[in-house]
Amino acid sequence: MKKRANADSTSTGADEGWAVLTTLIGGFVLWGGIGFALDRWWGTSFLTPTGLIVGMALGIYAVVARQGGFKRSQPTSAKPTQYNPGLYRSGRRHPDPQPGPPPASTRRETECP
Repeated sequence: MKKRANADSTSTGADEGWAVLTTLIGGFVLWGGIGFALDRWWGTSFLTPTGLIVGMALGIYAVVARQGGFKRSQPTSAKPTQYNPGLYRSGRRHPDPQPGPPPASTRRETECP
């Protein structure tokens, strides 16, 4: 009895890329081949292009279904923070910000006469 190889946890993503590529090409070839065979059997000429289009569409559908589709981001329960210019001086965030309004020397109403 053969044992299956364990999945490598250090995959670079090449395996996923090859799986996507072969799924797309496989759908294209399989359904195009079915269309070609039906064209030969029935003496028509429209089933090969139809099979190719259907195969590509089903290949794309299979890739999206296998990869999980488009995931929506879940809203977080944290409250949005308010911008405080005192926290960001010279591009660095200070470790312990002072809560409340900025000091009077930086408030705009003190600049006007």
